[in-house]
Amino acid sequence: MAFVLSLVFCITNKIYSLGKHMTKNTYKLIAELKLLIGYLGEKSQFNWWDSNFLGASSNAFLAPTFPRTILLAQYHGVSEAALISHDESVGIGHNYHLFRLPVSIERYVASTVQEMSSANTLGQVLGSKEQALSRLAELSNKAIAEDGPINIGAFDESEFEQLVKISAGYYLSAFEQGKRSFPFMRGEHD
Repeated sequence: MAFVLSLVFCITNKIYSLGKHMTKNTYKLIAELKLLIGYLGEKSQFNWWDSNFLGASSNAFLAPTFPRTILLAQYHGVSEAALISHDESVGIGHNYHLFRLPVSIERYVASTVQEMSSANTLGQVLGSKEQALSRLAELSNKAIAEDGPINIGAFDESEFEQLVKISAGYYLSAFEQGKRSFPFMRGEHD
């Protein structure tokens, strides 16, 4: 019994310690990238996933159900659509990608999206493919995309912001070249 409790404590402690070294700016970067890439991947833009949660018509559809949390509902919807496409390409297991991060990080990112919705900072950028690509270019490190999954290194919280920017560069390059790239990070294999 003591062993089981010790094991549960270690696992729980590890899960909740993820993300504690990240700054609010890192969470904001992740949130913005997920929304930008999610928007660009939708069927109205580059058609990587079959959704239109961030399209102009989605507000009318979501407003009656989620009047105060429309952006958060859109974020969750587009994230799930992107997650399915990524998991089909990368696989499910000990790997992470922009749309499958540790739960503790995902919680902080979702809170950040809710804060962003009250500030209404992304409305204009998510209204046009060109503006979204331009903003994505500002947030990303240069990369040359290939079709399919791309291993960008091991998940490392201390280097996470750079890994996310590298990942963003692959998405940008893929959108510009008409390819479908799915950058991912290797997780720890215990």
